Amino acid sequence: MSKIKLIPGTPYEGKMTFPPPAGVILNNTNSNTTIPPHQPVLCKGVLADGREDSWLEYVPEELPAGKKPPLIISCHGGGASADLQFNENSWWCVCEAEGAIAVFPNAGGETRAWLSADPPAQSAQPGPRAGLMDAFTGSSDGRVSEENHHIKFLKALIEEMKKKYDIDEGRVYMQGMSMGDIMTMAFSRVCGHLLAAADCTAGPSPETSLLNEDGSVKGYDCPVPMYQSRGELDNIVVAQKPGRETTTRQDVNAGNREFWLKVNECDDLPRLAIRGVNNFAFWTGKKANVVYRDVKHRGHGQTLDDSFWAWETLFKYCRRNPDGSVTCYDSDFTSTGDKTAVAICDGAQYAYVRNRKVKLEAPVFSEALTNFDFGTRETVEIKRDLYVPVSALSQFFGAEVELTHDGKGAVIHTKEEDLEIVAESVACVHNGFLEAMFMPARMKDGVLYVALRWFAEVIFRRFVTECDGALYFSGHYGEMTKDMAYLIRQILS
Repeated sequence: MSKIKLIPGTPYEGKMTFPPPAGVILNNTNSNTTIPPHQPVLCKGVLADGREDSWLEYVPEELPAGKKPPLIISCHGGGASADLQFNENSWWCVCEAEGAIAVFPNAGGETRAWLSADPPAQSAQPGPRAGLMDAFTGSSDGRVSEENHHIKFLKALIEEMKKKYDIDEGRVYMQGMSMGDIMTMAFSRVCGHLLAAADCTAGPSPETSLLNEDGSVKGYDCPVPMYQSRGELDNIVVAQKPGRETTTRQDVNAGNREFWLKVNECDDLPRLAIRGVNNFAFWTGKKANVVYRDVKHRGHGQTLDDSFWAWETLFKYCRRNPDGSVTCYDSDFTSTGDKTAVAICDGAQYAYVRNRKVKLEAPVFSEALTNFDFGTRETVEIKRDLYVPVSALSQFFGAEVELTHDGKGAVIHTKEEDLEIVAESVACVHNGFLEAMFMPARMKDGVLYVALRWFAEVIFRRFVTECDGALYFSGHYGEMTKDMAYLIRQILS
């Protein structure tokens, strides 16, 4: 039986206050809450700069005997609070299941904004305050100063927890949501040696603080195993990169991802996995690993299970050694991703087949399926299908492909299926039955093409998902996000 005890609650549809009323649960596309077995304890203390700060501490009902507990620091979003952060993630579940201790610091100040020069609320003075970007642009290498109060506060908080709970020094982890993501990113760059791994959720940091114009990385302390999580519906864009006409959220996410891929020396291509709404990419680096997660149908926020995904795909397998190096293992899931998956994208002459980049006979192209409306006398595009050379059916599924009609037709054999197709026809003789495909086979530049989706779904019984000109199929259900499509295009370019 699991150590996690779920407690039923009452849904709340109005404006949520935190901590929430007893027994109330919030559910929307940005956040979800649960009811923990007990509430965290509010603590206050002067840990840095003679300034009183506050934080919440959550200790599980039972700590494993004879083992030093790991520590998780979880930073709230801008303008939010430790109460909100505690209730909108599941670190308490990780604590109960793994015997960890979690702390939720408050940024403090009138704006409750990390990295700002906002003084404590009780002594705040009127007038302008330094903004978020000032924390990065004030340094030559894009890093936040180690003299920033919040950097000093979090360093001191780690030391406080070590003394109070005899924390395992090699297993200190940090996570942050939104501006807390930016705080975690900043801390990882100047104090990475204190962390075994970090989780940046929903940020992200401005690219201009991370990468130089030539693509090289700006300042950092040391490699840090990094988990980054995003919601596909999140459209917040920060700091336009010089030289780029327009910046999408996917561009900014890619810059944040690229920073740690380079720092951690993740030179090989990733293993991909799409499990339901969760889109993953796993990199094994020479110095540290990187996990990237993008979630379908989610906005700017943290999913309730984000904490567990971070723990089970990265944190659980990472330790900071006394010499400063990192020990980082791959789990069974992260080491393989989706073992049988295939990904293609419009215009690419490569496919990603079982996490390997494979060259196709000819480039992928897309074609529209149209419908003629007899009422309006107009032709309307219904959808677009991606076409691959018929020879790709051998690369993707192990089928035997024999060309006929001087290359304008093909006979396709598998252990269970016999099919025959010809160019410019939707007809397919399938095990002796004449069956109509979604789209006709096509001849292009002397190569016979087929629309991949029909073969993947109907003949080979795979689950197919498409987004932004990319297609992915595997043996189980999944929904591709824009970030995954962006990454697939990067891999296959």
